[in-house]
Amino acid sequence: MKVLIISSSTRKGRTSHRVAVHLNNRFNNTDGIEARILDLAEHKLPMFEEVYVRDENPTDTAKEVAKMLNWADAMVFLTPEYNGTYAPALKNLVDYYNKTEFIKKAIGIVTISTGALAGMRSAVQLQNLIAALFGYVVPYMLPVGNVTDKFEEDGTLKLPLFENSINNFVAEFLWLADAVVAKKELAAVV
Repeated sequence: MKVLIISSSTRKGRTSHRVAVHLNNRFNNTDGIEARILDLAEHKLPMFEEVYVRDENPTDTAKEVAKMLNWADAMVFLTPEYNGTYAPALKNLVDYYNKTEFIKKAIGIVTISTGALAGMRSAVQLQNLIAALFGYVVPYMLPVGNVTDKFEEDGTLKLPLFENSINNFVAEFLWLADAVVAKKELAAVV
């Protein structure tokens, strides 16, 4: 299975990307899983006026991002909480690309904050966004509060007690993603 982790913070000095690196390593060390990070800080997507399927002159970056989105069997939306909601770069991404890139894919939610509330307000809003994209929301979310206490810059987990939360998220994410992929494969055979 191919898992795309969308790291949506574009700010300098961001701390949320640490979690993306950690999850990428975790997924890639799991049998049968190939993971990649779509880092929206590296893929400079401007504010778009048209959706990708109707854009007459998409940039090379836009084409590359489309390939990554279509490559994925399942996705993780990873975002810091900004003013009670998710990162604007993530909203820009899903509005530019059509539902086609997200439809019938399991999508996990990981929210990050430097405070104790762990981005829970943005997590609730992401549930609605994923439903609007006709994706399948993974019910078990991974809210990461006090991120700098839990992860090093290179993605190494600093707080071993948090590993149980990560393990539960990964297990639930992969369970639903496997079920969705299996159902799609079965439907393709029939």
